[in-house]
Amino acid sequence: MAILTTQSGSANEKNVEEHINDIREWNKRLQTSSEEITFLNQFVSADIFQQDLPNLYEHLFTFSNTLTALKTEKIDLHQVISNHKNDINGMLECEDISCESFYSTEHKKLENRLIKFLNDLDELQVDLFKFCTNKLRMSK
Repeated sequence: MAILTTQSGSANEKNVEEHINDIREWNKRLQTSSEEITFLNQFVSADIFQQDLPNLYEHLFTFSNTLTALKTEKIDLHQVISNHKNDINGMLECEDISCESFYSTEHKKLENRLIKFLNDLDELQVDLFKFCTNKLRMSK
């Protein structure tokens, strides 16, 4: 992690600090999503469903494919956020509002992408939970 050394109290420093705090939070959310995706992959592939359900394997295959796509997006997001964290220090070098605006715009775009990813993951979980209602095997 880069250590910021700047003049205390500058507007750029505050914006950089806020952006870095956002990035820390984003990384926490991505770590949580990694755990969720891993669990959901194991859940979908577990032998816990009633066997006589029509189109069971097709539905599970669809969920599995969606999880794979979400995992790929999460990996890409993690890389882009890491690059953004390194780039954001360039904001300290800004001498005009258009420069600061560029970094803030990129930050917002990345935030929107993360929000979409998290919403897609939430939606998949809800769909999977709805699908699983009354379809799990009962233990005897």
